[in-house]
Amino acid sequence: MIKHYVSNLKIRLGLLFLVSFIPGLIFSQSQKGKVLSSETNSGIGFVNVGIIDTNVGTVSDETGNFTLTLDNIYDDDSLRFSMIGYESKSLLVGQFKGDSIKNVYLKPVLYNLPEVKVIYRKPREITLGTEVVANVLRSGFANNNLGSELGIKFRVKGLVKLKNINLNVAICTYDSVTYRLNIYQSDNQIDYKNILTIPIYISFSKDKINNVITFDLSKYSIIIGGNVLVALELYKDLGEGRLLFHTEYFTGTTYHRKAIEGKWTEAAGVIGMYLQGQLIR
Repeated sequence: MIKHYVSNLKIRLGLLFLVSFIPGLIFSQSQKGKVLSSETNSGIGFVNVGIIDTNVGTVSDETGNFTLTLDNIYDDDSLRFSMIGYESKSLLVGQFKGDSIKNVYLKPVLYNLPEVKVIYRKPREITLGTEVVANVLRSGFANNNLGSELGIKFRVKGLVKLKNINLNVAICTYDSVTYRLNIYQSDNQIDYKNILTIPIYISFSKDKINNVITFDLSKYSIIIGGNVLVALELYKDLGEGRLLFHTEYFTGTTYHRKAIEGKWTEAAGVIGMYLQGQLIR
């Protein structure tokens, strides 16, 4: 009888132990929202949405709508909305989940461009990055998450005005693709900030990949210097298919991240992506 009582007690304690841990279980819920301009009240397309310092993120569609799965473990973290041309906005994940109407308004911003003194001398052409034409190794985006990025990093001595960006593509099964270009700078090689003042999109069709794909940047008057990271972002769903770049294993490193607010990680080998410009100082 005593054994029977002890056995029942163990079962009850086990149930109590299990029930006590149920509130701590991870619970995911798909959340829908929309990003709009605070001035025009119209939807903003292709806004980055992500939990800071995590790989949880997405990109809004052409009209500003987005869907994001949010675990309750992130309720006290910040969800940031960012887009070139608008002030970024952050909300607590728990606050966003609790709002019955999940409309997020971003305020347009005007950029004050820094003055650059140009000392006239014969322009010096410069190439940043590596041209890769060998077809031995190929690599590309590790996943198809919206907001994921793939790029190269280098240090610029002085200031360079960019002329173009060039891509060495090995395989493309899509009829055409479009990526968003992001150019980041950092003073400490850790905190990289996007220096572009307007969004730049790079498009090409698969019949162009037999040659170097060159995209003109001269009209944007982009001047870079110091620690620079140049990346292509998957900002909209391309559907089923593959795109791989020519890659050279022993000459450098490729940088990638799964979401716009995530941490950059490194992969051995550098993809065929390089920029050309003029050294102005």
